[in-house]
Amino acid sequence: MTAARLARPEARRELSEFVRHCREHASPQDLGLAVGSRRRTKGLRREEVATLAGVGLTWYTWFEQGRDIQVSDDFLNRLGRGLRLDRAEQEHLHALAGRAPFRAETQAAALPTGLLTMINALPDPAYILNKRWDVLAFNRAALELLPMFGEQDPNLLRIVFFSDSYRKSVRDWETAARIMFLKARHDYLTGGADPILRRHLDEIVSRFPHAEAWWTDPEAVRIGDSRKELYSQKKGWQTFQLSVLAYEERPEIRVVVYGKLCTGDRQ
Repeated sequence: MTAARLARPEARRELSEFVRHCREHASPQDLGLAVGSRRRTKGLRREEVATLAGVGLTWYTWFEQGRDIQVSDDFLNRLGRGLRLDRAEQEHLHALAGRAPFRAETQAAALPTGLLTMINALPDPAYILNKRWDVLAFNRAALELLPMFGEQDPNLLRIVFFSDSYRKSVRDWETAARIMFLKARHDYLTGGADPILRRHLDEIVSRFPHAEAWWTDPEAVRIGDSRKELYSQKKGWQTFQLSVLAYEERPEIRVVVYGKLCTGDRQ
C-alpha cells in the first residue's frame, strides 16, 4: 500500500489526540501484557504500541506527536488491530490520517452466499478461515463445540494459544499448538509475508518461549486434513476428522469441517 504524508497541522493534531486517547484507554490485560505494581502509564506504553504495530519506537513517537511523516494504510490497519479498535474507531483513524476509507479485512469481500448456506446446513461443526486465521463465519455446531467463536473478531491462532477454555478442551494441547504454529508459519512464508499474521506469530513466540524453537523447526507443515480430540461438557471426549476445503473462486479462504469419528470417556 502506498504511503502519504500527514500534511495538515490541524489534522495531525486531531490524529495525535485520538491515537493518544486510544493508547491510554487500551487494556494491557486484554492484550496479554504483564501489569506490575511499577506500571505508572495509563493504558499502554508507547513502546508497547510500537511493537504491536510493527514499527520502531522513535517512528511511532513521531506519529503520535503529530509530526509530518508518511503513513500507509497497512500501518494504520496494524495499529488499529494492535489497539483492538472497533470498526468505528478504525474508520475514524483512517479518516483523520487522510487515508482511504477503512475496510475491515473480513468485510473487504463478502463471503459467497452459497458457501454460507452450505456450512449452515451441515450438522457437523464447520467454519471459514482466511490466511490470517481469522474466523470469518461458522455454523451453530461449531459455536457449540468452540464457544470462543462468539467473541469479537475471533482468530483461531489467538484462540488456540491464548484461550484457557480451549487449552482445557483439547487433548495434548502442546502438540496441537505446535502443529498449528507450523501451519501458520507456512502460510506466512509462502503467502507474501503478511505483517498481521507475522504479528500474531511474534506474539506467540514472545509469550511462549519454547515456541521460538518452532520458528526454526525444519519440519514443514501446511494446512490440511488432520484429527483432533476435543472435550465438551455435554458429550465428553470426541474425536474429529478435520477436512480443509479450498474454494476455487476465493483462494484466500478455507472451509474447515469437523466430521465426528467416535465418542469416548477417557480423560
